[in-house]
Amino acid sequence: MRVVALVAALGLAWCSICAQAAEPPTSATPTVATPNILVSGVPAGSPAVQGIIQQAYRQVVAANGQSTALGAAQWQQVVDAVNAALAKAGYPDAHAWLSNQVAVFTVQPSGSVAALVPSAPAAQEGVLPPVSQRETEAGAGQRIAVSGFVVQGVGAHAKEGITPASMQQLADAEYAKLGGTGASPAQLDFEQLQSVADAITDRYRKAGFIVATAYLPAQTVGADKLVHIDVLEGRIGKIEVQGAKHYYPWVIAAPAEKLRGKALQKRDVDTALLYDRDLPGVSVTSTFQPGEQTGQTDLIMVAREKRPVSVTLGVNNYGTDVTGRYRAEANVDWNAPLGIGDKLSVGINYAFDPHQNTYGSLVYSVPTVKVPGLGVVAGAERSELQLNTGPFAALDVRGPTSRWFGGVQWKFINHTDLSMTSSLQYIHEQSSLNSLDFKLSDQRFDVAQLDFSMSHTDRRFHGLDMLSLAVRHALDDKSAPQDLVSPNHTPDFTVAKLGYTRIQFLGNTQQLFFKFAGQYTNDSLVPMEQFVIGGPDSVRAYPIAEALTDRGFYTSLEYHVDAPGFADKPSPFHGEPWRELLSLEAFLDYARGSSVSGYAPNGDNTVTYSGAGLGLIFRLPRWHSLLFRLDGAVPLDGRKTPGKDDLQIYGRFNLTF
Repeated sequence: MRVVALVAALGLAWCSICAQAAEPPTSATPTVATPNILVSGVPAGSPAVQGIIQQAYRQVVAANGQSTALGAAQWQQVVDAVNAALAKAGYPDAHAWLSNQVAVFTVQPSGSVAALVPSAPAAQEGVLPPVSQRETEAGAGQRIAVSGFVVQGVGAHAKEGITPASMQQLADAEYAKLGGTGASPAQLDFEQLQSVADAITDRYRKAGFIVATAYLPAQTVGADKLVHIDVLEGRIGKIEVQGAKHYYPWVIAAPAEKLRGKALQKRDVDTALLYDRDLPGVSVTSTFQPGEQTGQTDLIMVAREKRPVSVTLGVNNYGTDVTGRYRAEANVDWNAPLGIGDKLSVGINYAFDPHQNTYGSLVYSVPTVKVPGLGVVAGAERSELQLNTGPFAALDVRGPTSRWFGGVQWKFINHTDLSMTSSLQYIHEQSSLNSLDFKLSDQRFDVAQLDFSMSHTDRRFHGLDMLSLAVRHALDDKSAPQDLVSPNHTPDFTVAKLGYTRIQFLGNTQQLFFKFAGQYTNDSLVPMEQFVIGGPDSVRAYPIAEALTDRGFYTSLEYHVDAPGFADKPSPFHGEPWRELLSLEAFLDYARGSSVSGYAPNGDNTVTYSGAGLGLIFRLPRWHSLLFRLDGAVPLDGRKTPGKDDLQIYGRFNLTF
């Protein structure tokens, strides 16, 4: 029955029309007294509306065998016919009712409203009504005798501390807090009952079940006085991908496929998103929507793709006086050329002042898709050395160095705070040198390399740890017998490498960096495998490759501060704060190395290098990812490089298009 408040101030025009029968009833069929038909949304006293009502009445009378003795059902047919005719006649807001379908309210002087409707029925004892009825005046004061709770719908999630037993224990503990004992039932109102369900929901949410909900279904409490609590864990139903253009949607959805049918946990969804974010050229976010079935949640993955091809151009002075002090670089990255998360990278490095070295690289990687984080990589690198200027020009020293590799890599743990990756590669490397058409060396090795890397976010002490381990072993030495460069090298060498970086955040604008890199071996190595000391990634107070040793280590301590004194001030670059654009640094570097063969020109088998310096980093992420870095350092050990100033400066500049 429709109930309408007839308030004149609302501007509703009502037509009260008495539809009279043409003749008195002539049969003994039970009839209903002729009612008034009330119409809203029409002009008051409209003749057109009167005609519509009369026509509807005649139609029903005709259908009733011309009998004007209409029952309740026939009068409802009249009203339905009136409503249909009003809509066709151009009265979209009009509606007709029988007078007994409308409640009349009178506004009392005190402001209270009296309704001429039946009062709500009294709440039944021991009945937990639907949620919509629990907040009524009658429901608010109702109490139910409860001797305990029964929790249903809980899955087995032991790692998260969520099991049927643990949730039942939680409900029992909440019941005890409300005064319930085994001896006598507790009289609880709806709010107290709901608090127990809320406690279960809260436990789920803290365990990472972000949509799980415990609720009190409508029920009649039995003689055992046990109240049932149901849990909807929010199991994943459909997985839908939106926004994918170059990528196949199933590639984006693949990391989440194993979650289908499982209770939705934040950690699992985050892991799936992290695997997707490792895909080149795309970022992925997620949202949720109710599933088709009760208790299901659909996962919506929204992909935002970048341009498939990017070009990075740069210049630096990371060369040497022999190979060329300055270098121009160009790198092209083609993201997802097949739409499956693959990547093709091509790079070229051109040295000048003097021009005596050219370097090129080609790398292609592709994921397996079905196993998140597992992929295959293959590539090649080649550099050409030709000394045609300087003191060695007369010797016409030249020769290529090349490297071919292929392998598999697997990020087997990928959480927000922890990731671990391992890889296995087969490498063929070759380096040869000739002088005046005389072969100085032709070194060729097949090498196997096993890598492990880890990244860990230390939320307790506000830091970031990065660790890398690698073991390289020569499987086959195909070098030429005559080797004037490394005549005593070990053919089946084994090398272990270790790298560690700790970034300690000291507030919002300061960081402390600790770096360590080293390698250890008991074998005499060729230059391709030796530890490099000196350069922008080593002791910065010395030129690149100032020393090559079989084993050694490098360590550095750096202090970074973002835009000191004006970190939070807006910059002229899109208003970004200066702390996002400019960093200053001070650093100390130290390295130590030694040769396994025991030979050293100065008779000392161990060498040490140290230096200190200052630097700056300037970046514009929103303008072609501009990066400019400048470091200057001086030696601290009194050692001087012949023909060089004490101050060593390294700089680089990059733009990405």
